[in-house]
Amino acid sequence: MRIFYAIGLLVMCAALGACAGDFQSGRPGSAGDYYPRKVESLEETLKAIGERNNSIEKHPDWISLAGNDFMLKSLDDLAESEYGKYAEYLDDGVLYVVVHPAYSVFFNDRPPPMTAENPVDAFLNEAAFTKHKRFLQEQERSVRDFLEITSTRKRLVLVVLPGGYREYNGYVYKDLNDEYARYINSVTNSSESALYLYSKKPNRGYVGEESKKRLSGFIEAVGPRIILIGGGYLGRCVEDFYKDISASAGKDKVTIAAEITSISAEDIRNLALDDFLKDGRLNVAMLKEVISSRDMKGGSLGDFLRNYRNYRVQKKGD
Repeated sequence: MRIFYAIGLLVMCAALGACAGDFQSGRPGSAGDYYPRKVESLEETLKAIGERNNSIEKHPDWISLAGNDFMLKSLDDLAESEYGKYAEYLDDGVLYVVVHPAYSVFFNDRPPPMTAENPVDAFLNEAAFTKHKRFLQEQERSVRDFLEITSTRKRLVLVVLPGGYREYNGYVYKDLNDEYARYINSVTNSSESALYLYSKKPNRGYVGEESKKRLSGFIEAVGPRIILIGGGYLGRCVEDFYKDISASAGKDKVTIAAEITSISAEDIRNLALDDFLKDGRLNVAMLKEVISSRDMKGGSLGDFLRNYRNYRVQKKGD
């Protein structure tokens, strides 16, 4: 599959040539606004992403391939002898992990959009008449842009996919083309620095015992200075994975990155969105405060989110 894809990619590049794109679909701000680290040559990186999105990834052959198999390597398929070489892709010592990206788009009760457009782009281009909708969109935008930028820069990123999602009743495209695979392939760009593994269940972030052992060995071989975790959802699957990885890597090395972590639509109902949206953009400082509440208040982030209004009242009274 990968050999055929590589040959096809070369043919498509030659046939299509460079097609400039601004990578700005539905965006009230600029791409990369939420990226949690300083990006060198951001303008060139975004240009490269736009060109790929508007040429190769619109080609029928690529779309067909992208919906059949993942175009990035599985950690479970890597030989242990290969682990160490991935240290060269660390971003100044940082390993990124994104848990269940775009979960709110692909695993919900909504019917699939009647468009050939990438489902995430279609969601981002929908009109947002409420703060609730805008918040959901901005979260997905931040994760999408992060994966595009990180994989294009060839920085080490591990994507945790929902285990058994193709058979999961909650998967919107269960009986249709595998649009989730297509999306993951589109944002990871066949990058040699991107890997994936599956969670144990489609609706939880924990990984199976064998995958956990491989992950522990991989982290030890790569030796990251810090592990930044994002994805969906805060207080749910992200917290599951945080517990798993903290147990093996050490809690002092693991951090949840507010800029690239989403909150479920159900938990958003408990928030005061004026705190979390500023001029239609994510209020990253407030999101960081929520994450730091783990240490301030104890307990789980899920419990904190569900009781956020009480925390807000208490904070104002202090």
